[in-house]
Amino acid sequence: MTIDGTALPSELLVIPQPLIGFCGLDIARQSVHKSIWDAFSGTLQRKPAERERDRAAVQYKLLPPNYEFPVAKPKRVSYEWYHPKGILKRNWMLKHLHVLPSVVVLFQDIEWNDSQWTEKQVQCAAIVQALKNALQERNTRLCLVLLQKAAPLPPGEDMLAAERAASLTTACGITSKMLFILPHTEHLMGYTLRLESAFLDMAQSYYALMSKRIRTHRDQLSAAHTILKIRHQFKLGFVAEMRQDFSTAQKHYFQAYANLDEIRINDANCMEIKTVAGFLNYKMCRLMFKLKTPRDSINQFINHVEKYKSRVGFKDLAFEHHAWLSTQHSIFAELFCEAIKNGLPALQIQHPGIYYQKAAEYVIKRREAAQQASATLLNESLNSTDATQSQSNLYTEFFGIRAVKTGDPVAEQQMNVQLCELERNFNHSAAIIALLSQAMAQFKIYKCLRFRKKLAIDMAEEYLLSGDHAKALTLYSLMLPDYREEKWSTIFSDVLLKTLRCALLSASVADYVACSIEALSLRHHGDQKERVLLLENLWQVFQSVPPMPQTQLTPELQALWSSALAGVKSPIQIDLDKVSDVLELCATFQQVQLNNHDVLQLHLIVRVLTDVPLRIRNFHVLLADASNPQNSYKLEALKYMCFANLLQLRQSQQADKLELKTYEKNMRLEPGCYYQLLCSTEAHQFNENTQLRIVRLEAYMGTDQIGALLTCSANYTRQPFRHHTRSRDLDDNVTINPICYIAPTFHLSTQTNLGHGVNDAPVSTTTSTSTTTTTTMLVNEYYPVVSTISNPYNVYLQNVGVHISVPVELRNSVFLTTDVSTGRQKLHSQIQIDVGELSAQGSNTATFYIFSLVETEIKLQQRLSYTLDVDRGAVAGGIATAVSQSTTPNSSETSPEHVKVVGSSLATISPVQIEYLDETRLRKSREDTLSVKCVADFKFSARFYTLNRRPLSQVYRGENFLLRANTEVLAEDEVEILDSFFICDHNLVQSNYSFKRKKYTNKYRAGDQLESVIVLRTNATLQDWTTARDLERAKSEENAANKFVSRQQKATATGNIGDAPPLTATAATGGYMSKSLMAKIPTTMTIINNNNNNAALQPMSGSMQSDDGKLSLSGVEDSAALAAPGQDAPKSMRIIFNKALEAVQATGHHRGFIKGVYTLDATQSSTIPKFGVFCIRWRRPGVKEENESKFIISGLDIAEPPLNIYCTIEEKMFVKMPMAFKVVLKNPTTHVLHLIATLSISKSDNFICSGHKQLDVSIMAYDEKELVYNLYPLQVGWQELPVLTLEYNTKADPQKNDSQNVLLDELVQRALPKRVFVLPPLKQLTK
Repeated sequence: MTIDGTALPSELLVIPQPLIGFCGLDIARQSVHKSIWDAFSGTLQRKPAERERDRAAVQYKLLPPNYEFPVAKPKRVSYEWYHPKGILKRNWMLKHLHVLPSVVVLFQDIEWNDSQWTEKQVQCAAIVQALKNALQERNTRLCLVLLQKAAPLPPGEDMLAAERAASLTTACGITSKMLFILPHTEHLMGYTLRLESAFLDMAQSYYALMSKRIRTHRDQLSAAHTILKIRHQFKLGFVAEMRQDFSTAQKHYFQAYANLDEIRINDANCMEIKTVAGFLNYKMCRLMFKLKTPRDSINQFINHVEKYKSRVGFKDLAFEHHAWLSTQHSIFAELFCEAIKNGLPALQIQHPGIYYQKAAEYVIKRREAAQQASATLLNESLNSTDATQSQSNLYTEFFGIRAVKTGDPVAEQQMNVQLCELERNFNHSAAIIALLSQAMAQFKIYKCLRFRKKLAIDMAEEYLLSGDHAKALTLYSLMLPDYREEKWSTIFSDVLLKTLRCALLSASVADYVACSIEALSLRHHGDQKERVLLLENLWQVFQSVPPMPQTQLTPELQALWSSALAGVKSPIQIDLDKVSDVLELCATFQQVQLNNHDVLQLHLIVRVLTDVPLRIRNFHVLLADASNPQNSYKLEALKYMCFANLLQLRQSQQADKLELKTYEKNMRLEPGCYYQLLCSTEAHQFNENTQLRIVRLEAYMGTDQIGALLTCSANYTRQPFRHHTRSRDLDDNVTINPICYIAPTFHLSTQTNLGHGVNDAPVSTTTSTSTTTTTTMLVNEYYPVVSTISNPYNVYLQNVGVHISVPVELRNSVFLTTDVSTGRQKLHSQIQIDVGELSAQGSNTATFYIFSLVETEIKLQQRLSYTLDVDRGAVAGGIATAVSQSTTPNSSETSPEHVKVVGSSLATISPVQIEYLDETRLRKSREDTLSVKCVADFKFSARFYTLNRRPLSQVYRGENFLLRANTEVLAEDEVEILDSFFICDHNLVQSNYSFKRKKYTNKYRAGDQLESVIVLRTNATLQDWTTARDLERAKSEENAANKFVSRQQKATATGNIGDAPPLTATAATGGYMSKSLMAKIPTTMTIINNNNNNAALQPMSGSMQSDDGKLSLSGVEDSAALAAPGQDAPKSMRIIFNKALEAVQATGHHRGFIKGVYTLDATQSSTIPKFGVFCIRWRRPGVKEENESKFIISGLDIAEPPLNIYCTIEEKMFVKMPMAFKVVLKNPTTHVLHLIATLSISKSDNFICSGHKQLDVSIMAYDEKELVYNLYPLQVGWQELPVLTLEYNTKADPQKNDSQNVLLDELVQRALPKRVFVLPPLKQLTK
């Protein structure tokens, strides 16, 4: 058979490149010549991404000294009587690609100043002449390159070089354009690139002239020279490719392909026409891919195959036609892959794998046709042809033409026989496997997974036909799970039987056993006799006997089976989760929860799903600890019961006593019956607080020598389609419990009493411990909790303790303590109470207090713990003797998802935790939740008013104003209020009567209200408020500033108003509170660890509504715990004050600096000060513990007034008794004030007044002026006082105007009373 039908020639597959020949380079002995050759020849392995520039596609060839160029054929004058023997010659492409160069370059080592210039010139001219003689009748270009050591000078400067260059070109008979200089310096690559460009131009001119000459020949052809037209068009296209003119090349190839249709196809020339058409189609498709027209290329190939698919030729050589079609598809697939690598996107419906798969199909047809031809030709032929005859004798010098005389039937018959002999020696399976492998790779890339599986099955069949049973078994085994999962029963049955056959022929014991067991399922096609035969062969393997009689096995296969059975590893693992419908296993615990002294019983339900009985040697159930999956336990089923259907099985669950039979080894299990097997063991063999779950179910089938271990997971999955009757679904008849909990024994019980006194209101808890509540917890109260801890068991408990902790979200607002005595009130977020030892039936009490700053539902975490003496070694020994070792993978490997779910649900089963301290002691603990509802104690509000009872929005420095504090009791239970008082800031002054603490004697309930009125005054604006640092600094100064000197106003950035010394800039970064979060402890003993991120210490904030909260100071007294700005904060410690006086740096009676405010609200402005703290001391009736509620009062803005006005009037006024009405005017500014004071008496004449009714007043800076009037009341009751008006004297001070008098009038209205109550005359006076 010719090679034309099986593969394309290599010269056709390469990309045509211009050929340039080098003469005169001795690369073996001269390093300079070697470097020059490397510089040029590197373009053959070009990597444009790794080089500085993309060099031209040129092919260089090193010509030896005596190279023989092809002799040119004589030119034809006319083609009229010329009849070609074929279309394309085999050597034409090879000649122009590798033999005949387009340019011949001669390299010579000649320097311009060489002393032997004349001799070298003569020698060079002789070599050039010899090359010209060898290239006679050829258009090959010739050029000369002189290798010199130094770089040439610019043109016109080296006269010697110009003279000798002219002499050399004349002697060699070449032009100056054909002479080049190549200096071998460090810039050799640059000179090489320039020379390459010149050589390429010469090659282009050579191929252009060649195209012109071919066109001249074509024009001489007539209509009868169709073959020559095709040849010339092919040559023109090939030369255009050499010139890198791909569009022109495509046109010529297309014209040649169209001219093929003019030739009539018969059996004699069919192979030649198809061969040339294949060449042209390859060139066209390749160029279309290169020119970015992939659709045209695909359409061209499809039309090409459709056109010649029916052109078979000789029927005896049909395999030759199928080989040609296979070659066409495989070559196009390679072109497609190359185009994809260059950036062409492909789709699932159009990719190279489709064409590789078609090529494999045609090779299969080729094999079938070859087998038919061999049966026909070789049997009829008497003289067998030598099969070792070379293929070179089968074809002529033209592509597709065999070396046989046309019209000689005997010669043609002998040729066909010889082709059949060669085809019979061809390895069809190897070719099919290679093509299918390439197709599978492509289908995998484009996600055509099902078609890839089909190709894998085809490849496995080829391996099976070729005798490579091991590889066929591997492929079949890989495809089995996919078809099993997709429920392709017909396909899966066929694949399974072929896998079984491969396992038999390759003597793979494990695969044979697995496939035989799976083939027993009723889902696979086949009758009962076949399954019985399979089962018999399977048991022969279990007995170490080959599965078939010796008469049916070849000696080689019998020996292979004997060695395989001797070396098999038993047992053979078979996963029933994958191999379904053979044996159904389901396990369930009889009880969900067991105590330590109970018996653990487990039921295993078995049903044979096939129609042949099975013999199972034994059953095992694998258990695992959910918290520690590595601890696995194995139980064997020893008893069983048999039921004919599910109804009997369900009825047996309700029966009291059942007769159990002993399970014997290799017991026969009948199809359709339900077998309930029993596994039992003592529960004390397992650790307490253990959650056991069923991991795996095992059934051993076989003998002691060889057996199969059938395993399945214990996760019962319900069928996707339920039956309409209950009698057909297992989970509707049997309760399936995959988990059994070994409950621990906790030896403590608690009784909790909340609050004071006796009350029956319940409080909710999350445990079974009993809790009673007597009183409702209030904010700012030490709320008692008394827990009685009892030991109702006959065991001795040690290290009994109670640990109570506050939830994380309430750590800064709820606190715990165990001691509320004076001076020892330490508050913590968690406490530990050591109860000690508890004997059998003993009890003890633990008391602690809850303190809350907020109204919320408090859920305390209470953990009881104790230690107990045990003998752990005995428990461990019991497990080791009662439970055998596991032979299957542990649960963490088989079903990790199931382990994760069970492990996460373990904590919800029992709150008891067990910890082994050593071999003889363990600690048990249980966590409970104690819920306490905390409600508000008081509702407090504060308002500021002027002296004439008007609401105040702004305070002037030096002005007296009123603070009205209203308190409403919110507590539902009765409370006793001991007293209340107000502590103001150092910059404020209270009136004398405000210092008196208000005493209370009654008991108050919800809804009762109280009120306090306090007179305040401030002598400094916010900018001038004194801090603790300023006060200490002022004490150290010796000389006081003069009152007439202007005072400097301190910047607000130097400190926060009212801050204590420990406060830094960090304290001002947070917001202010609506409820302060503080605890209560004396300053000497209270350090509580809290997070510094939850809230911040703040200075006093201002608002008309006061804030309710506690006072606290961050850090110890020297503020060492506070972090500097920009540094990481250390562990925060807060000192929390029980009494408000302890939170103030006292500078007077009920007056001083508030050390710090701990707040939550971050919305209020930092410019509003805190005016003080209002405190209420209270307690519950009949209780000694006192509580203190503190409310921080936010202040107002303090402005600088133009004038301070103070009024003094007698407390009691009597009719017809003179009284003094004194008004003090104080100038707080640095300027002199000129005022006009006018006193006007009302029209009713209620008073007789003496004094200046109008007076010009001048007040110096920081000085004051008194206006004294004597009033004589005339009537009893509420009387209007004379009205004093003030206005600026514009004559004395022209800068003042009427608009400023409005502010002055407002100050008078705020400071002076408008009316007074006049009492009747005293008795002494009336007498």
